[in-house]
Amino acid sequence: MTEMTAGSLAQLAASALSAQGLASDDARFIAEELVVAELSGVKTHGLGKLVSLNLGDTKAEPSVSYHGPVIAVDGNRGNGFVLFRSLADRVGDLCSQHGLGAAFAHNYSRYSSLYPYTDAIARRGYVAILANGAGPPAVAPFGSVDPLTGTNPICFSFPLPGGDVQTFDFATSDLVWGAIRQATLEGTSLPAGPFLNAAGDPTTVPSDVNAVRAFGGAKGFALNLAIEIITGPLTGAKAGNDVESEFDCGACLLAIDPKHTGATDGFTEEIARLLESIRATRPEHPDRPVRSPGDTGRSRVSLAAEEATILNIPETTVEMLKRMSSGESISELSANPLFN
Repeated sequence: MTEMTAGSLAQLAASALSAQGLASDDARFIAEELVVAELSGVKTHGLGKLVSLNLGDTKAEPSVSYHGPVIAVDGNRGNGFVLFRSLADRVGDLCSQHGLGAAFAHNYSRYSSLYPYTDAIARRGYVAILANGAGPPAVAPFGSVDPLTGTNPICFSFPLPGGDVQTFDFATSDLVWGAIRQATLEGTSLPAGPFLNAAGDPTTVPSDVNAVRAFGGAKGFALNLAIEIITGPLTGAKAGNDVESEFDCGACLLAIDPKHTGATDGFTEEIARLLESIRATRPEHPDRPVRSPGDTGRSRVSLAAEEATILNIPETTVEMLKRMSSGESISELSANPLFN
């Protein structure tokens, strides 16, 4: 492992992204998100993810069709981070005009977390929801051992008083697929239970993984499947075994203005009170206070305040970032289907 400060890692990641053709502002935005994941201990969405990403066509412009408050988007194989920064702005603007904004997108490269885009919308005072297809097939249907759907995350952001937000961002697989990549980079085993090998048996060996279970049993898989449909066929993307790469996946991004839904003027205060009532409930374990979903989310971590924090990063990740900074296109990880 290599020790580096969070600030130094952000600079290295931004340099790597700029050398791959991304604009400096986009490069800094992406680098900060990934380093915040490292600071939060969510390494599956950290710098190891960056060195395995296909960044797509960094010069591509999306094709956007407007239908009142709804837009249909073909990303034209462009970069997913850049596309969704743009879509968060577009959907927020549609919401300000219509009380509702929605984008249905497909054909873009994989990005990382969902919360940066829903957070941006919620800070405008709107409720935001983003669901993302995350294939190729990885999640086994309930009762099965064969992979069929993506890990399919979903994210909700709600405005709070004072411009703050509360965000719930989670995959619908029991563990994220990125755990395989991270275990490989760190030379560790996977947690026992969620991952299955080709024979259908649980495995902790990263290279043996063939599928992962959905979270929450039958109900969890039902949510996973609903996201597969909404972000697949409904967006013009694909679903199930028809998904061969990230460019076959899609997403649905919504913004809702509470002023147009019957909500009271005290909508954000009502949410804040509800969250406080959750925290005030009696804990099952006296030494573990009850938290609301989102209380420890990455949107609450500031890189600016943590720049001097020392982080431990696998040497292989640092070396690949340096290679990217020199302009080299990394392919060892992005070509491995287990890592994407």
